[in-house]
Amino acid sequence: MDKKYNFTPDWISGFSHSDGSFMVSFWNQKRGIPVRPQPIFNITQSINELDLFIELQKYLGVVRIQKNRNNVIYSVKSIDEIVSVILPLFDKHPVRGNKLLAYNIFKKVSLMVKDKKHLTVEGTIQIIELAYFMNINTSLRSELSKQNLLTKLEIKYGKLPIFSQIKFPPCAPPLVGPLTLEFVRGLVDGDGSFNVSFRTSRRRIAVNFTIVDGASPPLSLF
Repeated sequence: MDKKYNFTPDWISGFSHSDGSFMVSFWNQKRGIPVRPQPIFNITQSINELDLFIELQKYLGVVRIQKNRNNVIYSVKSIDEIVSVILPLFDKHPVRGNKLLAYNIFKKVSLMVKDKKHLTVEGTIQIIELAYFMNINTSLRSELSKQNLLTKLEIKYGKLPIFSQIKFPPCAPPLVGPLTLEFVRGLVDGDGSFNVSFRTSRRRIAVNFTIVDGASPPLSLF
């Protein structure tokens, strides 16, 4: 029997809050600025959800689906698709908590790349500084890896402008209103579980509903 999926913008926001990521990757290049930033929006799930991702691709109209033995990844790397589809979606239907902070930085970097500011040394430095306020609790964002990027610029251009010392403190995420049921449905589809446990106590059978979200502060559902 064919599966039927009911996608809504708020569902996509909730699902992305669970299993999505807003990232800025940096690549080496031989011509021009030696460090090339690339904003990327990903959603990762078990390979069992491949059909869902294929339908989501049809719904949004933008995506590159990658898969391996265990996972399927919905990935948007085109800056034009990010600016025309991804940013309007999450501006109107925002994620929450720390992921909203990451999105705000992702949006700023994406617009800078769209405006070709990454083609200047100053713009690249700004993007590096901004990106290092994202995912600060992961190995992707260490002072060493940041310095390695800046060193590549110094090797080609000499001492970097004083602008490189400017910091971009993350602003507090704005209030975005109460959660919608569709956002919660997406959140549950991403990180929720329904299970039955068996115990040795007098109450031997217990039913459980759980949502696990390790990336953000707890969300109040009620």
